[in-house]
Amino acid sequence: MASTERYVSLYRKYRPTTFDGVIGQETVVRILKGSVDTGRTSHAYLFAGPKGTGKTTVARILAKALNCDKGPSSHPCMECEHCRAITSGTDIDVIEIDAASNRGIDEIRDLRESTRFVPARSRKKVFIIDEAHMLTVQAFNALLKTLEEPPDYVVFILATTEPQKLPETILSRCQRFDFKRISETAMFEYLQGLRNIEAPNITDEALHQIVALSGGSMRGAIGLVDQFSVFGTESVSSATVLDLLGLPTEENISLLVEALLSRDPKAVSSVLDQLERSGIEPADLLERTIALISGYILDKVTLRIPSSDSIPNDRLKAFPDATLVNLAAAFARIQQQSVYLSDPYPLVQAFLLAIALDLPMGLDRSHEEFSREVQFTSSQDAPRPAVRQMETVQKAVEVSPDSPGETVPETRSISTGEPADQWAHFKALVSDASKPIGVMLQALDVREVGVDQGVLRIVLGPKTKLFRTMLEQKQDEVLVPAARSAYAVDQVKLVEEGSQEPARQETVAEVPVDDKLELLKKTFDATESLFGS
Repeated sequence: MASTERYVSLYRKYRPTTFDGVIGQETVVRILKGSVDTGRTSHAYLFAGPKGTGKTTVARILAKALNCDKGPSSHPCMECEHCRAITSGTDIDVIEIDAASNRGIDEIRDLRESTRFVPARSRKKVFIIDEAHMLTVQAFNALLKTLEEPPDYVVFILATTEPQKLPETILSRCQRFDFKRISETAMFEYLQGLRNIEAPNITDEALHQIVALSGGSMRGAIGLVDQFSVFGTESVSSATVLDLLGLPTEENISLLVEALLSRDPKAVSSVLDQLERSGIEPADLLERTIALISGYILDKVTLRIPSSDSIPNDRLKAFPDATLVNLAAAFARIQQQSVYLSDPYPLVQAFLLAIALDLPMGLDRSHEEFSREVQFTSSQDAPRPAVRQMETVQKAVEVSPDSPGETVPETRSISTGEPADQWAHFKALVSDASKPIGVMLQALDVREVGVDQGVLRIVLGPKTKLFRTMLEQKQDEVLVPAARSAYAVDQVKLVEEGSQEPARQETVAEVPVDDKLELLKKTFDATESLFGS
């Protein structure tokens, strides 16, 4: 007969109930225990750190230590009424508030009013405000005075994952404790004991993978163990964990890296197609590749023996370390460029194929380097400040009193600025009008930018014809309005370096296409994928 007992998640079932049970926060625990035993507790605490590292748990333990019948003591008895009620979350004098859903001034005013009443049955009235950074500015202002000088029987504990969002006035009124990510060694040892009790089918290989993917969050790691505790009698491997989370395997990543560095676009396309069919998200692919290359380099530098489930080293040993690091840096830049897109896969695919085809995409330079290296020219072949059109434009035709009969061109309200600033302003306008176009313009190898006889001329590096065509398709809709605003011109020309051909023509003769670009065009229909409505 099936048990009718209500199931409790493992992370709640195994939540530490005393300071001695807390994992990985030794310094924080030691200071808090000392403050309780010496009677030097503060009226306000700030617990800051990544999710799942024990902030709320330690806050409850501190409340227990302050209110235990045999205390205050750093070793609460766990038997008195107060200890049992706080453990079960039913103590009326320990109030937990979720600031994410109670973030307004009205809720904080109610909290402030409740501080006027003494505890119903406890020594201290403890307010635990979780996700404190979610409070509004008005709510923080309403809390300030009470937080600074609360009654003797009140203790505030603010918990947050983003302390930088809290006002300085709040931070200065709290004792701050920073919770660190739990080390992989400590987490693995703890999970081994938990695994032996709850999920013996999970292999050590899978546990290592769970620890690596948890990001130092014990709650997240225990949650994964909980999911596999009902997997059945079949063993849970590292690949099973990755499949559950929808992440690429290390085998697939090593194949992709090998194909990229071997300049094999067909192999790259094959691996990408396989990953897409498996439902792998581009962001996960980029992040995992960076992490695994970093792990490989770290193992090599520290002479650490890699675990059995690490990235296949044989494929990476064929390439210099500097090449691998540059590839990881390129992946990081692609990550930055694709973050704004609702469907980043087409752009990520284009960039990876461009790497395999050895096409210059401008990803090996930072934004600052990119801006510095672009040459700004004028029709006189000398650098000069271009003009930027302001929001208002005056259109008037006047007759000069000194030269009767002569017409004065339309007058624009303009301001001068540095060429690099204008180029940055132009790119910002393009990005605002179309994120994909803005990303593409940022990534392309731009060699020269200048205004020549009322035309904004953008010179691109070699082998960018396909991508130039994609930009030209949005010229009237995106590029020209941006040029009109940033440079006060109504025409834009995109040309390849060394060529004086107009960038846009009504009819274009057939030109033989480079084999590499032809392969890229067949493999990735960038025009439709990126710019289709």
